[in-house]
Amino acid sequence: MKMKRIKQDIKMYDTTLRDGEQMAGVVFSPSEKLKLASKISDFGASIIGIMPAISKDEMKLARIISDMGLKSDITAATMLRKEHIDLAAYCGVNRVILFTSISDIHLKNKLCITKEENLNRSLEFIEYAYGLGLKVDFAAEDATRADMNHIIEFINSVSNKVDYFLPCDTLGILTPFDTYRFIATIKKNCDCKIGMHAHNDFGQATANTLAGLEAGADLFSGTFNGIGERTGNAPIEEIVMALKIQYGVNLNLRYEMINGICNLVERCSKVRLQKHKPVCGRNAFSHESGIHVNGILKYPKNYENFNPRIIGSRRRILFGKHSGISSLRYLFSDEFSDEELSEILNEIKEMSQLQKRAFSEEEIMDLYGTKTDNLGLIAENRI
Repeated sequence: MKMKRIKQDIKMYDTTLRDGEQMAGVVFSPSEKLKLASKISDFGASIIGIMPAISKDEMKLARIISDMGLKSDITAATMLRKEHIDLAAYCGVNRVILFTSISDIHLKNKLCITKEENLNRSLEFIEYAYGLGLKVDFAAEDATRADMNHIIEFINSVSNKVDYFLPCDTLGILTPFDTYRFIATIKKNCDCKIGMHAHNDFGQATANTLAGLEAGADLFSGTFNGIGERTGNAPIEEIVMALKIQYGVNLNLRYEMINGICNLVERCSKVRLQKHKPVCGRNAFSHESGIHVNGILKYPKNYENFNPRIIGSRRRILFGKHSGISSLRYLFSDEFSDEELSEILNEIKEMSQLQKRAFSEEEIMDLYGTKTDNLGLIAENRI
């Protein structure tokens, strides 16, 4: 099946340090933020988002990050307030992303203003930020529950002063099919670069982001590990690998850093990755089933979409209830007869059933006292 083409020059906007940290209970220390900013910039993010107006400490941190000479543009997420825009400029960032809600439900029940008042305020502060020499992007909160005619009017009114306009799926309410139509309609009627910002409330943030890019979006926003408000944002590692493997879109990124950054975000956020999390979960390249291990040993692409070394990871062969004799042949080579291997396999299955877990290569080799020549060999297997 031929897939939709996605442009090769799309940009990546990382909001791990801002939207990611807004996940309930997540607090990055200043040193962690500096390390993350450096790693994410080295990875190749076009833009890294921060929010200096949160606190005095965040303001100081924003100034330090702005002075680090990172390759990424540093942008300050900024409410429509003059003092917040002034603060962003004081911190030395080279761009801001202004934001306001545009859905009827937010205008009525949160902002308590009319569409016209909201648009006029937005134009006023866009002009103000632009006048300070800042690059300006704009994020429309809850845009996917707004009236489409109003969205188009809003974008066309501000497009001559903003680099990117992000109509946000703040509640993750769209399906991928809805997202495609939503972005395609905007691209057809607006002369402005459009960014995708999807939340994961129904588990569709990755699919929605890809659908938006298929429809012509020029930029995508996300966080590493998908951390963020409520159920999180679109996970960057999933999007960039889907683009690379499924769409043939190779961004200017250091893909080998992905696993390391995801592990760093996990440690700093204290939000544990699910074992079966796509791309960087511990089980993403772990194999226990005898049928699967046999296939992996013969040719890894039988059961892996890509070599884990591409993202700085490695595959694991585990031994447990579902293992087959080929797993033990791989591990022990010619050290045991088939009869002995069968006995070992039965013991492993019994232990797995009793302890309700699988065992690593190291554990099995320790148990059966073999030499370690084969340890980790599968990680170096061809692709």
